[in-house]
Amino acid sequence: MKLSVRLPALLFCLASMEATAIPDVDLHHIVRLEGHGLRTVILEAGLGDTMDVWKDVQPRIAAGCSRTLAYNRAGYLGSDPAVGPRDSQTIVAELRAELKRRNIAPPYILVGHSLGGLYMQYFARNYPKEVAGLLLVDSTNWHQGMTINTSANSPYAGRTAVTLFMPWIMRRELTDSTTAGQQVHASPQAESFPTIVLSSTRAPTGETPATRALSADMQDEIAADFPGASHVRVADSGHYIQRDQPAVVVDAARQLAGCAAAADPPTASNGHTRAPG
Repeated sequence: MKLSVRLPALLFCLASMEATAIPDVDLHHIVRLEGHGLRTVILEAGLGDTMDVWKDVQPRIAAGCSRTLAYNRAGYLGSDPAVGPRDSQTIVAELRAELKRRNIAPPYILVGHSLGGLYMQYFARNYPKEVAGLLLVDSTNWHQGMTINTSANSPYAGRTAVTLFMPWIMRRELTDSTTAGQQVHASPQAESFPTIVLSSTRAPTGETPATRALSADMQDEIAADFPGASHVRVADSGHYIQRDQPAVVVDAARQLAGCAAAADPPTASNGHTRAPG
């Protein structure tokens, strides 16, 4: 299904954003909290995804061990409108402010998928004292900035072909993804904390052997950037490893949180909350 935005509204939002520096704003995000435990597992979705991308694995990660938090970034359904750039620095600052507002103290287990993995790399490298572990799920590499192909009219495939008809927030995150990667690359050298890198093995439609090899090399580069990281190439998995091989994601997150291996999956919760205004 193609999504469209009205051109006047798009131009108005874009003009407003460009005129605004990084503000100190009180943004609120819609959040799903599940479980209890000493450590909190933060689940960061990728481009265009809401927290529902984690709905099947979140309760299994939480079961009997840890508190988990999935949320929608600013600009996505249920959360406040996005203000300022959509780069790593801004998005991580907004997340940390939300965690502070909810009195959710570190250290955290950071889990990031795709572009969300890039943001979590920034978090981990700039605030290592707040991090107890890092799980990257087919994460975007810091020099893998995505671009909008204005001639494309097909759904997002791989990391390059993007439909022109997409929500404004996705276009903005795409536009700022190069800056987001530069911010990660310029961040302090990663400190030593448990890190697991999960990478896909099933190529998306239209990907050539050369581009697939490049994607694999970029995953190797991510793993090499975090001391002692474990890199797992997940068999028979596409970009959404949490859907194709959910048990791998669940067990990796629980391992980092100090939990036992997951039992049978409990019924998923549908409780969405916002921080008090």
